[in-house]
Amino acid sequence: MKGLRQRIGLSANGFPRDVRAAVSVDVSATVLFAVFAGLTTPFHGIILRRELGASATQLAVLASAGAAFNLFSLLWARALDGRAPLPYAVWPGFIARSLFLLVPFIQSAWGFVGVLAAVSLLGTMAEPANAAVLQRLYPRELRGRALGTVRMAGGAVVVALAVGAGKLLALVDYRVIFPVAALFGMGASLRQRQMPVPPDPGGASERVRLREAWATVRKDRKFRRLLIAHFVFGAGIWLQMPATPVLLVDVLQATTAHVGMLAAIGGAAGLVRNFCWGRLVDGRPSLRVLRGVYVIGALSPLVYYFADSPWMLVATAVTDALMTCGLDMVWTMCVMDAAGPRRTAQYVAISATLAGVRGVLCPLISAFLIQTLGVRSVYLTAASVMVLAIVLLSFAIRAAAVADRAAVRARSLAPAVS
Repeated sequence: MKGLRQRIGLSANGFPRDVRAAVSVDVSATVLFAVFAGLTTPFHGIILRRELGASATQLAVLASAGAAFNLFSLLWARALDGRAPLPYAVWPGFIARSLFLLVPFIQSAWGFVGVLAAVSLLGTMAEPANAAVLQRLYPRELRGRALGTVRMAGGAVVVALAVGAGKLLALVDYRVIFPVAALFGMGASLRQRQMPVPPDPGGASERVRLREAWATVRKDRKFRRLLIAHFVFGAGIWLQMPATPVLLVDVLQATTAHVGMLAAIGGAAGLVRNFCWGRLVDGRPSLRVLRGVYVIGALSPLVYYFADSPWMLVATAVTDALMTCGLDMVWTMCVMDAAGPRRTAQYVAISATLAGVRGVLCPLISAFLIQTLGVRSVYLTAASVMVLAIVLLSFAIRAAAVADRAAVRARSLAPAVS
């Protein structure tokens, strides 16, 4: 059994000693976080809509508010500049998860929206620091497999919890379950503090100056093309966010048991795919792997558009899980590859800022479409946008290949010229 775990990547024993120590701590922190997330995250929308009577507008405000905080990502990266990244990754997450201790005292949709928005704010504060931590922890040639191992551990917990969590929430008030889950989430942050993050390797980092961030985008043509494609694809995801709770509750009459079962199926798919994404991104150009993620993600809104029962959403549980796992890992790798070792926080902050722009606008557009054309129109729009993103990314891949060939020719001609 031990040999089998090593062959499929579930064991940290195949890594060098320093990476193995990091993976071990990362796995244990991720498992604790997965307990917290498995008991809470799949049920936010259905609790807001069914238990607290949230309107489409309130759901849109929640999505937009969470995204709006991404607009300050360059400030968070600036605060991180020249400092050890680990505390900036740990403490915002700890505070965010502790806010779920307030759930028993919340009696209105706006109150719950406020808590979830604050959680989103703290998450965006930690994002540049998390990327910087991963950059230092895992060498590029092992990063995909290391992250895949960690994500698989968390995915296994989500699968184990999801079905039971849906049934548990049907029997026990979420105001009891969520505070218990918060304790696991806070424990995950405390465990994360023990990450063996190497010291700064030295050299001058490029400072995250707010006025110069967009000059970076103008100068780095490859990164600019990547950002445009990702902005468009992300718009398709954000359009769906306010629509999905409405579709589940009002159209498909889904229960927490249905949502738990779908989360379990998605978790099982993600468990397998975390391993595959990690292997793919270590052995292939990250942009090409990202295009595969986009293709899978574009299938989800089409299934939502045609769904007439909760069980038809099994397919979306799989495709959403594959897409989410891919974006979580592959997009991070794409940004790191574009940034290099000294500018990761800055590039992540630029990406997150653009995510804030689309995240503010798209949920409000979604709410308008729901109220005027119906909830299913959102999914047709989202599918069209995501297909456009695939085309844009294909152009970016082609341009990058041409530039790489030109660089190779230039290097081959340099000795002859000299």
